[in-house]
Amino acid sequence: MTEQWFAGQTAIVTGAAGGIGRACGRLFAERGGTVIAGDIADCSSLIDDVADTPGTVHAIETDVRKPADLERLVDCAIEHGGPDILVNNAGIVARKPITELSPERWHDVIETNLTGAYNAIKAATPPLCATGGTIVTVSSLLSHIGYSDRVAYSASKGGLDAMKRSLAAELGPEGVRVNAVNPGFIRTEMTQPHLEDGNGDAFRAKTAIDRLGEPEDVAELVAFLASDRAAFISGETILIDGGQAARG
Repeated sequence: MTEQWFAGQTAIVTGAAGGIGRACGRLFAERGGTVIAGDIADCSSLIDDVADTPGTVHAIETDVRKPADLERLVDCAIEHGGPDILVNNAGIVARKPITELSPERWHDVIETNLTGAYNAIKAATPPLCATGGTIVTVSSLLSHIGYSDRVAYSASKGGLDAMKRSLAAELGPEGVRVNAVNPGFIRTEMTQPHLEDGNGDAFRAKTAIDRLGEPEDVAELVAFLASDRAAFISGETILIDGGQAARG
């Protein structure tokens, strides 16, 4: 029987409609948690997906660029006794060289990935301080290494890592831990176009363990950091990239 790590706890997960966010929502529910799932896309199917678990899901349409939407997520979590956990996962990518990257697209990526996390953290911090909760932000390997045509995405993820360090120092005295996970190439809807025409083999070859990452791999790390098992871990950035960064 799966250990109920999150029984009696409430987790907010943004970007929960697919990929890493959906895997996180599913795993928190499997381990007994109440999940407040937010996404600009419809994530209500996650409710049925966790019907066989001890946990529950409440799905709310959420645009992380809008502070009022995040306040609604937090209010829902408060209604269910939380929040105890905030997972900042919502994100988009722009694949354009700097000469072709429009100001509008730059701002869209920064506002979604970085300002969206700020909006969620600002709304959730007071109740998280009351519960002694934890924040886990999904950043990226691209905050550590450079990829062509990813300047906006990399900048947003680097900002998340820097924000995490400051928040860990600021909120630690309030009993709130703050960490980040930095995935490499994970098989999701966002990355699927890159796996076509044999490209998956090239991405797999970049890793040290010769396979692509799955959303569930990242969800397991997020769940660990959000749990009491990581009670003495804060301010950390943990790569989950199959050893890609280690290979250089």
